[in-house]
Amino acid sequence: MEMKSHRLAITGLMIAIGLVLPFFTAHMFGIPGTLLLPMHIPVILSGLLCGPKFGAMSGILAPLLSSVLTGMPVAYPMLPILASQLFLVGLLTGLLYEKLGFNIHLSILGSMIAGWAVYGIVFELLLMTGDGGLRALSVATAITVGMPGIVVQLLLCPLIVKTLRNAGVVSKMKKQGKASILDEVRGMIKAADISCAVIKDGNVVHTACGRGVSPLRAIYEDSPEMLKDAFVVDKIIGKAAAVILVLGGAKQAHGIIMSFAAKQYLETRGIAVGFDRCVDVITARSGSGICAIEKSVIDIDDPWEAYDTLTRKIESLRKVG
Repeated sequence: MEMKSHRLAITGLMIAIGLVLPFFTAHMFGIPGTLLLPMHIPVILSGLLCGPKFGAMSGILAPLLSSVLTGMPVAYPMLPILASQLFLVGLLTGLLYEKLGFNIHLSILGSMIAGWAVYGIVFELLLMTGDGGLRALSVATAITVGMPGIVVQLLLCPLIVKTLRNAGVVSKMKKQGKASILDEVRGMIKAADISCAVIKDGNVVHTACGRGVSPLRAIYEDSPEMLKDAFVVDKIIGKAAAVILVLGGAKQAHGIIMSFAAKQYLETRGIAVGFDRCVDVITARSGSGICAIEKSVIDIDDPWEAYDTLTRKIESLRKVG
């Protein structure tokens, strides 16, 4: 439900951008929509960020609402042409990228080609059923005139998606096999883009940056339901992090570094574990001995008692710091 709400919010934002952007480029800079194709950008982004269903929703609603509220595109003939085209663009972008695992540029290009094909089909249907007074660019002319917009879409949309994800504003990823998405998250952690990620139903639903157990503890304090039945990947999983995963009800955990104590603690409580490297203990950042937070919970078996202890230890360290 949380993931669906998140996607719905992003889709709503993209539809709003789809209303404002064409008006902005046309009236502020005098650039016609046929040249830059500004409404295509938020529809493509909806497909990439939210999947085929929400991409299709953007493709239908953006031109429809724009036509009603601003008069552009005109109700006939451009609204049925553009709505049909953008519906397919949003649907296929999400389908190719999220469901079928195509790379981002091929997903955009494939949806563009299909979208322009539909543009041509609807144009011909309206031409055959109309009275001969059809006022719309043919598909060949529309592609030629709109080439600058096509180039902008291919360059700008992947950059926006990457920027949003690196900034943590958007944390959804392509739906892939478990091994594939683990590789993607592992790469982000090793590149220092994030320090932990929460995966549910094959999608990354949350990412965070920070030191030690702070990101994981923040998730547990603010949104404990997020950890329920989740697959959590973290840079370092020691006993303290394992306690939080147990209390949150995680289903699986993978540590780039995992302590032996954490591995045992998780496995005895039915949580599947994986790691890149298993170490005897999690050492302090200074390199001198065991981490203070780890040391405070290392001999405590009860998760509630351990969590209370690590919380008090964190507070005491903050006061000292």
